[in-house]
Amino acid sequence: MADKPSPEAEHTMLFVTRQQERPDGYVNLSDSNSWARWLYRNVPDRIHRTVTRRLVSNLKHLLVGLELKAALISQHQHRAEGERSVLFEPYFQNFILEFCVASFSVFEGLGSAQWLDQNGQNGADGPRIQRSQWLPALAAVYDETGEHGLVPNVESTLSVRDRLHQDKLGVREDIDWHAFSYEAAFVPASSAIRTLLRRERELVPGTSNLHLDPAT
Repeated sequence: MADKPSPEAEHTMLFVTRQQERPDGYVNLSDSNSWARWLYRNVPDRIHRTVTRRLVSNLKHLLVGLELKAALISQHQHRAEGERSVLFEPYFQNFILEFCVASFSVFEGLGSAQWLDQNGQNGADGPRIQRSQWLPALAAVYDETGEHGLVPNVESTLSVRDRLHQDKLGVREDIDWHAFSYEAAFVPASSAIRTLLRRERELVPGTSNLHLDPAT
């Protein structure tokens, strides 16, 4: 990690901060439980309590992980000229991939909950909900008019997630790692997450960096 964030990158470091008494490391500003209120408000009341509890338990850990990944990815991308890299370059691409995979689970989980609600179900029987079902349901709640580009941004994130599926071992062509770049992969995924966070935004943890535009 760089010794000191550059002025261009300071806004990206809200999730991790240097301790004055421990200049050798960083500490987190929030934890997974910080996301529980926002998640409970975004899972429809119709959903069975056990399903809701498990969904919130899973997604709150993914969201706090996204905060840390966003901090490191953005800090690396926006470092000043000549400033030491935050991440070894393959780690940078892998962190972006991990950000997309975790984001996919957030989209799928909340989208599935919305589809169940819109179709009068509570999820207690554990139905399998297809992508073609949950994505329109997600968009209907979080970006009904399409003005925030939620659907194309989620689709872009899903394509990144799908690229590494080794379902036919040795058949896939070599991966073009440019597809895991900041602009091609991280920005759409981050934009989609930020679109979700517009709903019930007052419950988003105040220390989170996920609501910030990483491109600015």
